[in-house]
Amino acid sequence: MSLKPEGKEIVEYDERSAGGLVYKQENNKTFWLLVKTTTDRKKKNGTGGNTKDNRIVYKFPKGHIQNKEFLKQTALREVEEEGQVKAKIVTKLGSNNYIIWDKLQKKRIIKKVTFFLMEYLSVSNLKHFDTEMVLARDWFTFEEAKEKLAYDSEKTLLKKAKSKLEALLKTKK
Repeated sequence: MSLKPEGKEIVEYDERSAGGLVYKQENNKTFWLLVKTTTDRKKKNGTGGNTKDNRIVYKFPKGHIQNKEFLKQTALREVEEEGQVKAKIVTKLGSNNYIIWDKLQKKRIIKKVTFFLMEYLSVSNLKHFDTEMVLARDWFTFEEAKEKLAYDSEKTLLKKAKSKLEALLKTKK
């Protein structure tokens, strides 16, 4: 007897993370918060070996669940740590699945990151305590953010966030 639903693949996640797409409105314009970070990844060199490739990328603040946090708690904490802003959750946007290679464990990791649409409240002085270095925190229009984002999956999330926000703002009028 299988507990697997007919035609559905059950995926066991090795890691869970959460983050936020934070917006603020100024002078009837919407701006989106992106964090600028460095990533280190291995890249093949011309001699068949690997070299480290430190790439600077723009992305949304996100990170690992800590101490049995709920997803919403993790998302708010990560936005405050990485983005140095306080925000409130408006709605859940969805999740992205990533498959990454864990160099230490020498195995494939399936990671699920859940994102929330968040409204900016204020600046925070909470310090970022992660191995990933945050170089800058910047606000961009939708078009600018879409251009700056490094990952297609996050560009798709941005489009979804913009649509949800526009629908929410229409109902408030």
